[in-house]
Amino acid sequence: MDFERLEQAWRSEANRPSEEQQARLMEELMTMLNARRRTEFVLAAIPFGAMIVFTIVAGVAASRGDAFAHDWPGLAMLGVCWAALIGVFWNGFRARRRDTGQPMRDTLENLLARNQAARRNYKTFCALTPVFLFPLWMAFDHLKDDGRMSAAAGFQAMALCVFALAASYGWNTLRFYWVMKPEQRRLERLLAEYE
Repeated sequence: MDFERLEQAWRSEANRPSEEQQARLMEELMTMLNARRRTEFVLAAIPFGAMIVFTIVAGVAASRGDAFAHDWPGLAMLGVCWAALIGVFWNGFRARRRDTGQPMRDTLENLLARNQAARRNYKTFCALTPVFLFPLWMAFDHLKDDGRMSAAAGFQAMALCVFALAASYGWNTLRFYWVMKPEQRRLERLLAEYE
């Protein structure tokens, strides 16, 4: 359900459906919410699983040799990634709200809380992006110093990573200002009308 439809339904005379219609609407809502939770779980499991695999690979590589002095930038990047992942999960758990017995108000508060969590995730991403760039640069520098990567290949790899981070940053910034902020204002307005 998009916000325009929610706003129209909120203000219409048909806002008081019959008990049969209420039951059908509640069933549709529960089906949609369950599908959304399953999708969120799968989308959360993918980076979490990838981080576990990367951590195991890094742990095995670190345990095979005593080259920690050369491999610490990779471990630092792994730590930054874990910090970002934990921050995102923490924001998701903070977005949960209690049931107050007023379904419409609870729905609006939950939607607003999810919006706030998404905005906090954006801020976490923005804060960790510059922190991530230093160990990334150090890792490429160590690969170049060890002879595992030429200077040209290192420059290309660094440029590709910086381009990917800049594209992700740009996409998230556009989404923050064009989707999340208007959604926040709309939800706050609907919640104020409800009260």
